[in-house]
Amino acid sequence: MKYQKLYNIAFSDKHSIRWERHFLFWLAVFLYHVVRIGMMMPAVNSTSAIRALLTYSLTWGVLPNMFITYLVTYYLVPKYFNRQKYIAFAISIMFVMFILIAYVIFRNYFDLDPRLRSAIGLSGGFTYIYNFKPGIIRVFGNPPLICCLFLSIKTLKNWHLEQVKSETLAKENASAELQLLKAQVHPHFLFNTLNNIYSFSLNQSPQAGTLVKKLSGMLDYMIHECEEKLVPLEKELGLIQDYMGLEKVRYGKRLDMQVEIHGDFENKVIAPLLMIPFVENSFKHGTSQMLQHPWIKLEITTVKDQLFFKLSNSKPSLFHASNQNKGIGLINVKKRLQLLYPGRHQLDVSETEDMFTVNMQILLEENVFAETKMIEAEKALAYA
Repeated sequence: MKYQKLYNIAFSDKHSIRWERHFLFWLAVFLYHVVRIGMMMPAVNSTSAIRALLTYSLTWGVLPNMFITYLVTYYLVPKYFNRQKYIAFAISIMFVMFILIAYVIFRNYFDLDPRLRSAIGLSGGFTYIYNFKPGIIRVFGNPPLICCLFLSIKTLKNWHLEQVKSETLAKENASAELQLLKAQVHPHFLFNTLNNIYSFSLNQSPQAGTLVKKLSGMLDYMIHECEEKLVPLEKELGLIQDYMGLEKVRYGKRLDMQVEIHGDFENKVIAPLLMIPFVENSFKHGTSQMLQHPWIKLEITTVKDQLFFKLSNSKPSLFHASNQNKGIGLINVKKRLQLLYPGRHQLDVSETEDMFTVNMQILLEENVFAETKMIEAEKALAYA
């Protein structure tokens, strides 16, 4: 909470906080002049000298610098410099410096306390115009330095806000892309599954009803639970087993299918529909193309927070892997892996003359940790 308030003071564009930020900046400038000039003055205890010091720090250290800084930052820079009118900008700066010189002459000749004049290195009258003592350099050097400091802080703030805006936009685009990719999985998955059921219904097979019931359960999971960012790993594995069960019924004894799933799946979550496209492709581009001895072997293992997924399937010797490696489902899942698990996944797709293999490794999150992370993200958004 404390850090969030400091962050808002530094970067927020709310008017109330901007006033607070500007007040703190000029307060710092005022105190800087009080300390700097006070250290150069001889030791005095009179109230008049202290009052003169404070008055000078305000009327010379703050007000002229404030005028010049705001004039340059909010008028000259946007009107000339940002529009690449550099000659007009330079002339304007020289005009500002002329005003500054006139103000210094007036203060030195008519109004400046002698002790302060001596402390900052100014001689009386007009002789200081050609007397380049360190004091005159400090007097004319302060406004450009303070103005540049103000501009630097403003530029840094604007750069940071642009970075935050770009990151927010990138996250929103990634979220929209994820929703689109997820939406593409549903029709692709349904098309393949309904195709299988349709083939059974043509033969008036009694198993068609069983397949429809299994499909109903799978659709219920996809519609009601797959809208979440993360789903329980157990349910995702259940979807894969149900789908492979559908395919097993379709192919019967002609298909040699081995499924090995072991490990601790409790309290682990995963992005929905990440593994099913690989399984779909193994049937569509592998098993369905084989006239003799098709086979599929699936191994899913969890070791602590690591998920190991290995899927191998037979393929015709003349079959080109590009068909299986570049299907809609695989392109989709590769993009989702890059968006959801950047730096936390490995994917290797390979082939031999008669076999196609997918090896995938994902760093999972525990359910409690995922919920905590989502709560923290919601709090961060609330403070923003």
